[in-house]
Amino acid sequence: MKNLSFRCLWIGQAFANLGDIFCVVGLISLLYTLTGSAFYLSLLPFTTTIFRFFSSLLAPLIIDRFPLKRILVQSQWWKTILLVCLGIYITSFNHGFSVAVIFFIALISLLDGVAAPVSAALVPQLVPKERRMKANGFLNVITQTIFVAGWPLGSLLLISTNSSFIIWLTVMLFAVSTIYTVRIEVSEQTTDSVAPSNWSSIKSGWVAIRQIPTIRTLISIDFMTTLASSVWVAAVIIYM
Repeated sequence: MKNLSFRCLWIGQAFANLGDIFCVVGLISLLYTLTGSAFYLSLLPFTTTIFRFFSSLLAPLIIDRFPLKRILVQSQWWKTILLVCLGIYITSFNHGFSVAVIFFIALISLLDGVAAPVSAALVPQLVPKERRMKANGFLNVITQTIFVAGWPLGSLLLISTNSSFIIWLTVMLFAVSTIYTVRIEVSEQTTDSVAPSNWSSIKSGWVAIRQIPTIRTLISIDFMTTLASSVWVAAVIIYM
């Protein structure tokens, strides 16, 4: 059963990662269509990075108080709902306000900032200790493969269709991801009778980052990679 649950986890995350890529591609095209301004395009990577950062600060508060599977399912579910609302918005208001699009981006980024650490934390509960390194390596291969194939595929779809189609396709990908995430079966650990204080939950992660150089380096690399990927993708799509 744990093998089946792990399979549901990586398949669900694969669809979610592909949906995230298509979402960025569609939103870049949408913002450029609405505004034709490089300033608003620059707000996309800025908004995504900043709100994911703030969400990661609040993630320990949620993880300490709720089961991991519930957090992951709810985050995927709400991302799907937000994209449905965004799809309805851009379909009904072709000349809508770009500020509303930025607002949807901010909310989705908040959910992404929580979902990423939760999906990684689920692996030890689904895979035996002796197989965790192999499982994490497999997940990394799947993630990198999705990133390598997702950007050119998203660009080709955008050339052939439009941003509205990309958004609705992303909704379908997130919906499939949610279905697979729901199928994960894990023995949820009960929360402690005395939950840690809000400040203790937030401070624990920063203490680990300050005391362990390896974690600090990985966090810095991840931050710069996330920011750089959105910037160069926006530049390439505009050029195309």
